[in-house]
Amino acid sequence: MTDDDPIPLREACALWPEAKLTLSTLRAEAARGRLDIFRMGKRDYTTPKSMREMVQRCREEDRRHGFTSTHNAINGSSETVRVTSAQAALNQTVTALKAGLPRISARSTRRNADQTHS
Repeated sequence: MTDDDPIPLREACALWPEAKLTLSTLRAEAARGRLDIFRMGKRDYTTPKSMREMVQRCREEDRRHGFTSTHNAINGSSETVRVTSAQAALNQTVTALKAGLPRISARSTRRNADQTHS
């Protein structure tokens, strides 16, 4: 078997038995864009090369999620506090505006409507 020979997904699952890969796992990886799958007839296939590339992509993505640097960036918790403070300030402004506005009732709007049609 060469790197580019098609193998059914079931056989691809067996390439790394310790990973306990399933057909649904490989299809999910394909949906994420990490594994190339193609269909011949009624079966899905991949290649040993595509499987190795998938493992490499998973490793690389795992590294990106495992270490995050905040150099020259806003810290997530500080950003949350800033947004919360902005929302609180906005709520205070809205409350103050509502308190300063006159109450509008059906009776007062009806009287104004009668005056304009007279």
